[in-house]
Amino acid sequence: MIKLTARQEQILNLIKDAIENTGFPPTRAEIAAELGFKSANAAEEHLQALARKGAIEISPGTSRGIRLLGAAA
Repeated sequence: MIKLTARQEQILNLIKDAIENTGFPPTRAEIAAELGFKSANAAEEHLQALARKGAIEISPGTSRGIRLLGAAA
């Protein structure tokens, strides 16, 4: 199992819920707004950490380019 911080778990659950409810992953701005971040860049840093840990894959150049991987899916 991937070892995630509490915040990373929170973001991963947000992504899962968005995909389950809408069929699409959230944008970085939506993640930032939902979690009270001041900018989408803060969300991006957490997404990059999740990608490094193998929980998600990020498609460059797309606002909703987040795909769940492995056990996270």
